[in-house]
Amino acid sequence: MSRAALTRDTIVDTTIRLIEEQGSDGFTMRSLGQALGSDPTAVYRHFRDKAELLRAVSERLLGSVTAVLPSDTDGWRSVVVEVCRRLRSALLNQPQLATALQFGPPLQPTEFAITEALLAQFHTAGFDDGAAAMAYHSVIELTVGSAAIDAALHSLTNRERSQQYFRWRSVYATLDPTEYPHTVAASSHLYRGTADERFVHALERLLDGIETARRSVGGSEQRRSSP
Repeated sequence: MSRAALTRDTIVDTTIRLIEEQGSDGFTMRSLGQALGSDPTAVYRHFRDKAELLRAVSERLLGSVTAVLPSDTDGWRSVVVEVCRRLRSALLNQPQLATALQFGPPLQPTEFAITEALLAQFHTAGFDDGAAAMAYHSVIELTVGSAAIDAALHSLTNRERSQQYFRWRSVYATLDPTEYPHTVAASSHLYRGTADERFVHALERLLDGIETARRSVGGSEQRRSSP
């Protein structure tokens, strides 16, 4: 590939393809240079370092998360859940995105849009800036953590995942009930449903707690301000 054809978009496209083919561990700036038909140093004319390149990759891959969100009239929680579901789906379906995010938030327009969308909903719910920021961190960390946990099974078919869950339940059920009584008792209920359903359930319960805490603080402040 000639130098004239080497653009930021071309480099990002090639990086995404290489991570898909080689995995995050196999991706290097040297392999990128080879795939581009250029000396690896040519990439640094467009990106300061590998971290900046991977932030550009995440910016590209996050583009669909905030597209056509539900209306605020559907309730602030529905918007938060939908943004988090889309982000989790992007992380699961595009492992190169998780690789890019290991360097922190991309600090690019698409990521700004996700942050703004979530913070706006928490403000709609009546949170002040500090409470909105903590709520934002809570839902983002649950979302990214859930995707990391579920990534290993995501490539399996629905049947294969169901079989894996059944095997796990079977192991829990055969534990010594004198040593693990609660685990054995709950064994038939563990890993039921889909991973996405369990994530949404966990997110909804987290939002319940966040709402309860906000109301509690708001009530305390109102009582303190009363004569």
